[in-house]
Amino acid sequence: MSLKIIFFVGIMIIAVSAIGLGANLNTSSLINKIGGDDNISIALTDADITNMVHSTSGSNIDSSTITVRNTDSVSHSYQICVITKAGASISDTVGTTSDCTITPLISSSSTGSAVITFTTPLSKTSVDFANISIQEIS
Repeated sequence: MSLKIIFFVGIMIIAVSAIGLGANLNTSSLINKIGGDDNISIALTDADITNMVHSTSGSNIDSSTITVRNTDSVSHSYQICVITKAGASISDTVGTTSDCTITPLISSSSTGSAVITFTTPLSKTSVDFANISIQEIS
């Protein structure tokens, strides 16, 4: 390989790594302090989503039943949110907690379930995906 190509590739690696560390080519690279004062830290939830069942009415999905297993050694309750895309429709497009629910207190190593009723029913013939988020709240 030509020395010019090797030099160019080296400069590209430096540029990409500098930009990836939050700098630009005019400033020195600083390491991002993950978990520092300027970052938001979200703790990992001690739970597993073990099952999700959609309930239908006619050709629409009206609700989902989510089963959660508490993997911690103490009891917790969890907030569960589901965003589902079906064709052009997306549940909870305004970012409210309308497609969220809170589980009852689930004892350690046990399961519990909660039902989320969608504010906008979705067509069951065109479901593309469902994203589930879970947050420990107590």
